[in-house]
Amino acid sequence: MWSGKGRGVWAHPAWRWLHPGMRVKRYAALAGLGVGMAAWGLGQALPLPALPPLAAWGVAALGGGLLVLGVRAMNRSMLSAFTRPEEVPERVYVRRRLERGPRVVAFGGGTGLSRALSGLKEGTANLTAVVAVTDDGGSTGRLRLAYGLPAVGDLVDCLAALSDHPALPRLLAYRFRRGEFSGHTFGNLFLVTLYEASGDFAEAVRQANAILNLRGQVLPATPQAVRLAARLQDGRRVVGEVALREAGGRVREVGLEPEPSVVMGEVLEALRRADLVLLGPGSLYTSVIPSFLPGPIREAVRRSGALVVYVVNLMTEPGETDGYTAYDHYKAVAHHLGRRPDVVVVHTAPIPEPVLRRYAAEGRHPVPYDPRPFRVDGVRVLEGDFREAGELAQHDPRKLARAVLKLV
Repeated sequence: MWSGKGRGVWAHPAWRWLHPGMRVKRYAALAGLGVGMAAWGLGQALPLPALPPLAAWGVAALGGGLLVLGVRAMNRSMLSAFTRPEEVPERVYVRRRLERGPRVVAFGGGTGLSRALSGLKEGTANLTAVVAVTDDGGSTGRLRLAYGLPAVGDLVDCLAALSDHPALPRLLAYRFRRGEFSGHTFGNLFLVTLYEASGDFAEAVRQANAILNLRGQVLPATPQAVRLAARLQDGRRVVGEVALREAGGRVREVGLEPEPSVVMGEVLEALRRADLVLLGPGSLYTSVIPSFLPGPIREAVRRSGALVVYVVNLMTEPGETDGYTAYDHYKAVAHHLGRRPDVVVVHTAPIPEPVLRRYAAEGRHPVPYDPRPFRVDGVRVLEGDFREAGELAQHDPRKLARAVLKLV
């Protein structure tokens, strides 16, 4: 329906999104006047001019100038609804520079992958995050049971990491503290809402990517609800990430249950075009390996001509990688992937004693590193200081991003 009297096309609902103070109508009128004057002036300048040629060309030039000014002002006015006009040139420059960056596909989950993405997006906009969906604890676990969908928590963290909006991470991470939503984050509920509305998890993720206007894309390892199954060295079999952490003992092998039959075509296309495939950082058996376990993904990585880089964690994980060396981490990744990573990134700088004591109280210790077995395997190791300054033992997003992007 058209609304308003005597307001013409400007009263149509399609224009209601424009801010009333944006003055778009007057700028459009200015541009229209410019078109009219330019056309009239050019008409007068052609073979049978009614005006002297110089005057006709002057009118045409004036009309063209008014057209340019009107369109420019109208564009700036509409952009002001989303950002400050003075920021537009810088944003356009940054976006164009990043769009020329290398094509990176990053695998993992949890805090490790989301932090890595926050650094990588400063060097390239050609990013695809492939996220493990096997988490079954906390808010994510409750939503899995209630709706029968893949884990959403790590996906939400990565969506927030790739967003250009500074307030979005805080909004998506907001956790309700009372009522029926108690314990759930807004981001988790947002993704579940999209799933309920579309009836398809892959489509819900696509919609989330579009709505949040990411610098890259975030995709699940599989849109199917799968769980992590592990076989331990002592022969025990456990199902579920929480159960694996609580079981203790050394892991022999992990897999997905049921074996996924579907992966998103966007993941395979990103791998086909990739310059760099980044594995980790993150929990070895509950984040990094589950993210590439679906058969079509492993096959695509094996066939990819991209450089495959694995980032070893700084600290061991209780109940998961107790006693593991950097070489043990690398061998587990190579075994499950079906190929060796081309480069292994290992933090070799000292970690402050207060940080070590804090982690030791939780049963976590620095991952030991010996370069000799890597040399025997012919694997390149990128050594260095990749830790973020502060009270935690975690990778610095910018240091890590600079190091791995230089490889390609």
